Amino acid sequence: MSQINKLATLVKFFALVLLVLYASCVLLTDKHITELSGQVMTINYRILIGQTLSDRQRQAVLAIINGTFAEINAIFNKWNPTSEISLLNALPAHIKQPLSPALYQFLQRLDSYVTLSGGKFDPTMEPLQQLWKKYLSKGVIPPENEIAQIRPSIGWHNIHFENGWFYKDDDRTALDLGGVAKGLCVDLILERLHMAGYPSLFVEWGGEIRTCGYHPSKRPWQVYISRLGELDEQKAIAQLNLTDQALATSGDYFQYWLITMPDSTERTFCHIFNPKTLWPLEVRPGSVNSSSMLAHDCVTADALAKVPMLFDTVDEATAWLQKVQQIYPEVACWIVAHQNQQAQ
Repeated sequence: MSQINKLATLVKFFALVLLVLYASCVLLTDKHITELSGQVMTINYRILIGQTLSDRQRQAVLAIINGTFAEINAIFNKWNPTSEISLLNALPAHIKQPLSPALYQFLQRLDSYVTLSGGKFDPTMEPLQQLWKKYLSKGVIPPENEIAQIRPSIGWHNIHFENGWFYKDDDRTALDLGGVAKGLCVDLILERLHMAGYPSLFVEWGGEIRTCGYHPSKRPWQVYISRLGELDEQKAIAQLNLTDQALATSGDYFQYWLITMPDSTERTFCHIFNPKTLWPLEVRPGSVNSSSMLAHDCVTADALAKVPMLFDTVDEATAWLQKVQQIYPEVACWIVAHQNQQAQ
């Protein structure tokens, strides 16, 4: 593994981690909180319920949690070759396929976020990601003609869903719903546990958080957004009190590549791709490093969190955010730039 990829792997564990401001030693001894944690689809989850559970209650809660994860895996997981999304991705052009009610409703919902983002949020980026990552892993960029050839397959306009049916215009068009599907899973677990009679909840999967009600001590659930490589809560970007709110973060630090360009200059690219330019984002001074989005639900927070990353400057991202707040006044965002940081 190259030094840059080793560093990227380490940074995953330390950059902008969303942490509960409730000491682990207290969680282990607080009789008023039940903690359930594990790993699903290679991603860690943590669920806090603001009361003690009997053995029977614990089994019922686990059934809700495991059933929801299984549902997400069966419908939305592109890495599952038998999932519904994988079957759609393999579908030839112009062949209609019936959609499950869950996926149909979700695509309808995502359509509004594509519009709100001006196309910067685009779940059809999968073919582009595969092309670029194949070359970036070799330390080079794709030939321009290959990028041009893939262009017709990229774009939300290439997929159609109406009256419960789906088809696409290009054989190669494929959906990657990973991030927003993760947000949906967090939302579903929280909502289903709430309907089962648990009013005090904190659900986190892979850094995406949603809360319900209050902490058992009658205060909001408390989290902070840490700075890159800094876990001291006193130096946090923001300390938040969450009540019936969700938080999701997008950043350029999860995976990146240092590439020597044809002109011998070195440029660093991250795993986030711009659907307008068909290039990955470049990590450079002044570019947006991370975006943490606060919203009512985790799907909204996740869908919108990546959008500020796709603006050239924090000022441009802030201008877009202000327009979003006219529609979703409850939304807030903390935008951090390289060698500069601002919160909105």
